[in-house]
Amino acid sequence: MVRILNGGHQVIANAGALLGIETISGCMDNRLVLGLLRKVESEEILPHVAAVPGVSPAEYLDLILRRFSNPIIGDTTRRVAFDGSSRHPGFILPLVRERLASGGSVVGLALVEALWARYCFGETEDGATIQPNDPHWAALTARAAEAKQAPRAWLSMAQIYGDLVASPTFANAFDRWLTHLHAKGTAAVLSAYLES
Repeated sequence: MVRILNGGHQVIANAGALLGIETISGCMDNRLVLGLLRKVESEEILPHVAAVPGVSPAEYLDLILRRFSNPIIGDTTRRVAFDGSSRHPGFILPLVRERLASGGSVVGLALVEALWARYCFGETEDGATIQPNDPHWAALTARAAEAKQAPRAWLSMAQIYGDLVASPTFANAFDRWLTHLHAKGTAAVLSAYLES
């Protein structure tokens, strides 16, 4: 079940931050970010989560959606996005590998990774500077700048992605999303994903 909670945080934090949304509850008020979370969770995360006694993965997702929507909790996108260089390998990339091994789609998870790369570029949609938010921020921003023109430069960080850059299914989807994020913006990309 930790994949639903912690994975869900990584699904929305970078998207919300790029759109200038400061809180996790604010993300839930945004139809595009909420739609991203629901679609990635239901299509690419829940199939790889085992039920526990008394609660199914779908029921736990409903609980998490209510928790994320609670403004009293006051969690911020900046806090949740912190240390992506540890959180993505811990919570997202194992799912990518399982999806690839099972022949499942990784389109949504590739978008999550492209959103993280775009976040590490260091600018929000309105051009505001994103302050350092990872112990390896300088290296990440340098790689994100390179990836703007050559997306696979991001995936070539072997300490994070291992051999995933060699997976055409994942790498091609990532390339497409990151290119579109830079060219069209986060809102347009999220809309395209939700319509696919």
